[in-house]
Amino acid sequence: MARIIDLAELCRRSSKQQVTDFLEPFLLKTAIDILRGLDDVSVVDDGGYPEAERKRLVLLPGEWELLDSRSCWLIGEVRGEVDKIGHRDYLGSLLGLGIRREKMGDLKLTEKGCAVLVDRDVAAYVEAHWNQVQRFPLSVRLWDGDEKPDFVEKGEEKSVTVASLRFDAIVAAIWHLSRSKADEAISRGLLRVNGLETSDGSRMASVKDILSLRGFGRAILREIGEPTKKGRIRITIWQPVDR
Repeated sequence: MARIIDLAELCRRSSKQQVTDFLEPFLLKTAIDILRGLDDVSVVDDGGYPEAERKRLVLLPGEWELLDSRSCWLIGEVRGEVDKIGHRDYLGSLLGLGIRREKMGDLKLTEKGCAVLVDRDVAAYVEAHWNQVQRFPLSVRLWDGDEKPDFVEKGEEKSVTVASLRFDAIVAAIWHLSRSKADEAISRGLLRVNGLETSDGSRMASVKDILSLRGFGRAILREIGEPTKKGRIRITIWQPVDR
């Protein structure tokens, strides 16, 4: 967070635009809350499309309207059995190139492979060296469309009831764990909420929270309903399916 504050000060002193790394939702919200209190610096978030989970902040001096997030989409297309390759495979092969996660925004599946938003400074390196995922050849090109690439959103929306909105209760319901197993997983640091490791299962969840349980997958809390006649709470979640 200190680095982001330093960038804001540099933006104000130099009257030049500054750009942060890509941030997880929790860090993004925290940074925006802090930067709102600074004079003479405007803050805009950008992740390549409005619903993006990972975004970077563009810091603008005063009312400057020219915005450049220094990001671009790369398209990776597999020459092989695309249905056997999932999100974690693409991300793992990218990280294997030495690219830090902070230099990448969302990575999304497409019909022929994937699309990933990257910092423009690393785009040429990725395009030149990202040539394989699992055992399959991969061709990479810069996306030149005006709109975002077409994503393939594979997932399942389902409704479950929970005794409370505590994270341990929700984790147990989503991944069909006993309450004690859910508590154990959370206390071991396996749960991340909006990108932040969370070891306190008694914390309460909110709509739009993104839960990631290592070894089990991810889920997004989309809706919290009214209590049932038995006093339980009905929630709606969406879980991406990694192909």
